[in-house]
Amino acid sequence: MEAFYRNDLAYIHAVGFEGFARGAAPEVVRLLKNASVQVRRVMDVGCGAGPLTKTLTEAGFEVTGIDSSVEMLEIARTVVPAARFVNASAYDIQFGACEAIVALGETLTYHGAGADADNLLVKFFRGASSALPKGGMLIFDLIELGEPSLAGRFWASSDDWAILVNTTEDQSARRLVRQIETFRRVGEFYRRGHEIHGVRLFDTRIVCDQLAACGFATETALFYGAKCLPPRRQAFFATRID
Repeated sequence: MEAFYRNDLAYIHAVGFEGFARGAAPEVVRLLKNASVQVRRVMDVGCGAGPLTKTLTEAGFEVTGIDSSVEMLEIARTVVPAARFVNASAYDIQFGACEAIVALGETLTYHGAGADADNLLVKFFRGASSALPKGGMLIFDLIELGEPSLAGRFWASSDDWAILVNTTEDQSARRLVRQIETFRRVGEFYRRGHEIHGVRLFDTRIVCDQLAACGFATETALFYGAKCLPPRRQAFFATRID
């Protein structure tokens, strides 16, 4: 898989774009505290710089954060020294014993060009089902096919960074591509960086069928508690039933 969230983009994401994870975290904690099985160990897949990991750890859970970005994990280890972290793709991880797995922020949509996204997602569901006990929870969100179009341009900036994103969408290929330009101040100058993020689009009905085949009962929503998801995102709350 391509390298995502290298040095400067990891920093920009950590300081400027963690509001969604922080906003969703209280609802995730509530769900895990009220699960039908006692949740002690949580795997935070695609943990990034650790905003959700931090909240889960402070809530008393034993958390393993997993991310493919070495730079993100360097930040996360500083933010949440009590958690354990593993550098791995969501599709290469070895599921350890746990009662809950979370993958917020479109983590499972990231796929390199030519990857068999559907089979990889089913493989992930099977691994999660094998790791979780009856009553264990799998919580994640994906980007859906449909309208409105997500193509467009976006920019944001702060005192020491700026980011520009150009997004194109191909519904026939079920693919969204983000061309990302970063600018980060280093001393008196700004360093420019570039990343390309390709993500796959999914059909909610098919995903729910795949989860059912792997032993999950699933509910979906457009929000995590009071935190609404961005357009065309869908949250999945799956409980292992057999």
